[in-house]
Formats: sequence, structure tokens, C-alpha cells
Amino acid sequence: MWPLKIKEITHLLEDVEEGTAFVVLKGKIFNNLKDVPEALRKGTELLITERSLSYPVAQVVGNDPRLSALHLAERVYPMWRNLKLVGITGTNGKTTTSFLTHGALERLGEPTVLVGTVVWYDLYRRAPAKLTTPEAFYLRRILGRGARKGARFGVMEVSSIGLVQGRVRGVEFEVGVLTNIGWDHIDYHGSYEEYVKAKILLFRQSRKALLNADDPLWKTFKRASVGHIFTYGRNGKDFPYRVLEKTSRGMILEVAGHRISTPLLGEFNAQNLVAAFGSLVLLGFNPESAAWALSDLKGPPGRLERVFDGDFSVFVDYAHTPDAIDRVLGVLRPHFKRLLVVFGAGGNRDRSKRPKMAKTVERWADLVVLTSDNPRWEDPKAIVRDIAVGFKRIQPVEILDRREAIEFAIKSARRRDAIVILGKGHENYQEIEGKRIPFSDAEVVREILS
Repeated sequence: MWPLKIKEITHLLEDVEEGTAFVVLKGKIFNNLKDVPEALRKGTELLITERSLSYPVAQVVGNDPRLSALHLAERVYPMWRNLKLVGITGTNGKTTTSFLTHGALERLGEPTVLVGTVVWYDLYRRAPAKLTTPEAFYLRRILGRGARKGARFGVMEVSSIGLVQGRVRGVEFEVGVLTNIGWDHIDYHGSYEEYVKAKILLFRQSRKALLNADDPLWKTFKRASVGHIFTYGRNGKDFPYRVLEKTSRGMILEVAGHRISTPLLGEFNAQNLVAAFGSLVLLGFNPESAAWALSDLKGPPGRLERVFDGDFSVFVDYAHTPDAIDRVLGVLRPHFKRLLVVFGAGGNRDRSKRPKMAKTVERWADLVVLTSDNPRWEDPKAIVRDIAVGFKRIQPVEILDRREAIEFAIKSARRRDAIVILGKGHENYQEIEGKRIPFSDAEVVREILS
């Protein structure tokens, strides 16, 4: 029998309060064994652990602490199943689509749970996300706590890795959304084909599938889906759209006969907006309300975020794949005299994409500054060398110190230029040799310009 006094479950020390079950996990990077004494001091009443620990507290010991925690979470947070969930997957656009859908639901008077790359919001607090898709037991915690607070809906990003690792096991989605399929996480999945198969898993547990009919692979997802099929996009049957007006300040769309104004830029953001519109309608909201709720909503931090606007502009974006970079730079190119691009690549990740990133940047940029991203355990110089191989026309400037690289770009900017800082977006750290060093692209820009 599980102890009836357990009120919360977590593996994160900052969550612990009286009546908490603390899950002890040890992985390649994450290891919270050292946090157990402090967790006990803060009120932990049960440890869920792989091996017995020498502490005078109730313990559940087993080979799979995650599974034990999942069983307990079903008892502690039974109301999580009351939520209607929108699950969003794809290579690009997950975060923006989730923020737009969540923002519209809140504008419609529905306090809504949000789970994704930037934030985990359970209606009690907004916490910086640790993973795009959290552990299965912790997902129950977020959704269940939201349901306790009266939420009827939840919006979440569902990553390919999260799907393969079973983090959404047992979860039924009211709406599963496909944004697009590009090239990402091949280092984890082993091949592009396995990456696509991972994405498909979402649509085997979705009552309704909302697919981007402009993506070349949408029919593959259609064949694999078990729920009702709906499509959106310029070629969409159910939620078609067209752009009526676009400037450097935003766009006006017509979606299934309804007008939506947005400060967001680019065709990819038009698709994200339409995906959010379709999600709201499939959740049961009428199209007029959905269009009103989405109009003029801002996007998430670090997603084509304009952090300075003067004689020149500065944008920060999370783009770290060739496809995403191509989308971002292609959108900005028509509106500015020159593009000055600052970027690098993450360490201990797919090396094959590095020269491809360079080729994509070279297609659009006038000045390129190569710098450090999250080098992790790799030598930043080696990462930059891998990227530089892809340049043919441009001779990039190499400045490994990211702050100095940004400052160089700002000093090089002229009137009507745009500086685009790619790769980290909303992140407020650099990951270097196992440590997270505080660093925010947006804040650094503001500090330099102040």
C-alpha cells in the first residue's frame, strides 16, 4: 500500500515540501542522490529509489524508480485525466504553437497548463523547463496540480526523445499537432527514418490528428494516425489560410474565412498560428472566438524575438538546425539592408549538421560571426572548425567568447541592418564542461546597448 499522506511527487529539490515522495534518479547527467538529506529536511516522507538508502524514512525500492513513481503519481494526481490535452510535435514551431494556443485559451477565460521547452506551468507557478517533455511521473504532477486549480485544458510540446523514452506513456491527447519535419536529433535516433518514426508515436495516442498539409511527409503521418484526421496549411482542407498583408511589423492572415492580425513574422509563424487556430476549434471553441483570442498575441521569448529596434534591429532566435536557420533568415532578408549573423553549434551533438548550418547561413548573410554556443564537453575551437568547412563565399569572423562576438556584431551594424543571434534563444546559460554558466543573448544585447 502506498502511504496515504503523500501529497506530492518530485525528483527536483526545489519542489519538496511536507508530504512529498522524492524520486532518486541517476542518469548520464542527472543525479539527485546528493539532494536526499536536504529533501528529507524539507519534508520528504517517502523515498523511491533503486537501492535501499541508510535514512530513517519509508522507502520504495525497485529496479525502476521511474515506473514506481508513475504508479504512485496515478494515485496522487488522479485528476490529471480530466484535462483535454493538445500535444504538439515537429522539428520546428512546437514552442511558438504551444505559446499561441496556451495564450489564446487563457484569453478565452480558461486557465491552462503549459509544458514545453521554455516553461512548465501548473497554475501554481511558472518554472523554467528542465526538459521539453518531462518524466512520465512528473508530467502527471504538472497536469494533476493544474487540474486541482481548475484547469480543463493542457498544452504541451512532445519531443521525439520524450516519445521514444515513454514520457507520455498512457497519455491520450484530444488533439495531436504536426508542425513540420526537418533534420534534428539524428545523433540520438540513429537515422532520419527513426526520427520520423518517433514523431509518429504521438498520433497513435491522439483522438484527433491536426497535420500540416504543406509538409512533404504529412501523408506518412496520416497513414499512421489512429484518430480523426484534420489538415491545415495553404494546402489544408479543414483550416486553409492565406497571408493578406505582411510587413516588418507583422502579418494579417485569413484562416478558414476569419481574419487574424499578428506581430509575428514569416510563413512558418503563419503556419504556427493556423495550427493554434485549428487546435482551438478542435477543442470545441467556435472559429470566431479562436480568431479573436489569437489576434495580436506575442510569441515566446527567444523565438524571432526583437530585442532592439533603432537605426538597426537585433533579433534573438533558438534556431539551431539548417531548416530552422533557413526559415528565420529567409523571413528577415527582405526587410533589411544587411543581415549580420552570430551563431555556433552545440557540443556533443550531431556533428554532421554543422557545415550544413554554415551553407544555410551563407545563403542569406552579409557578415557572419562564428562563436561558442553550448560547447558542453567539446573544444569550442573544434566546433567552429566543423562549421567553417561549410562556407564557400563568406569568410566568417571567429570570436569564441559569445559576449565579445555579439559586441563585435553590434559595433559592425549600420542603419537598416539586422543582427540575428542564433542557437540559444530563451536559454539563460551556457553549458561548459558540465556547468551552466549564466548567459542570456537578449540580456547581453541590452547591456551592451545601454
